[in-house]
Amino acid sequence: MEAILRRELGTSVLRPTGHSGGGCISHGESFHTDQGHVYVKVNSRAEARRMFDGEMESLTAILQTQTVKVPKPMKVIDLPEGGAVFVMEHLEMRGLNRHAEKLGIQLADLHLHNQKLGEKLKEGASTIVEEQTDVQFIEKFGFHTVTCCGYLPQVNDWQQDWVTFFARQRIQPQMDMIEKNSGDREARELWAQLQVLAIQGSLRGHSYILKKCLFLHPSRIAIGREDACSVGSSAP
Repeated sequence: MEAILRRELGTSVLRPTGHSGGGCISHGESFHTDQGHVYVKVNSRAEARRMFDGEMESLTAILQTQTVKVPKPMKVIDLPEGGAVFVMEHLEMRGLNRHAEKLGIQLADLHLHNQKLGEKLKEGASTIVEEQTDVQFIEKFGFHTVTCCGYLPQVNDWQQDWVTFFARQRIQPQMDMIEKNSGDREARELWAQLQVLAIQGSLRGHSYILKKCLFLHPSRIAIGREDACSVGSSAP
């Protein structure tokens, strides 16, 4: 793998920094290179390329908002033996507890970013918006590429409102897996009721249906524990 990294990154220096880590999905390690420190995530599964491509696009989108610090994505590289690696900027993550409040504010700014762009456009300040950021206001809900939750793909087709997006692109795939794995009749009936309420715009007061539908059989929602134990980048 080191030879591939040297070639793909165009670096003569590739020396481990001693920082490594990971979870139940991918392993990570930091390296010294000609361009500075990089962090490399490694995954040997066939789904790695799709997972890392979605994460790279998600980090790029977050960076463009200029709201919260995230590592700059550099490159996704296929491994000859299978799987892929994702190279990104190395960030020093020690001693962050004292910045918890700042992080919370920045995360709020991230989630409000598109809404604020829309408000500025309505005020006739589109020229100012374009000068400050590369991101343009988006009226729909979704993302331009597939992202993953662990290894599970999340299709982010554009929808006109968040209720439709969440129902079609998030809950429906989970219900499809329940149907495929167990044919659970009660879950199917509850989901049908919830969709009717969503279409009618009358979800308020019926949260118990949503909770029961989602947590009726939580172990059946994911394909396996390995696939569900880590959350990858999702649509911003």
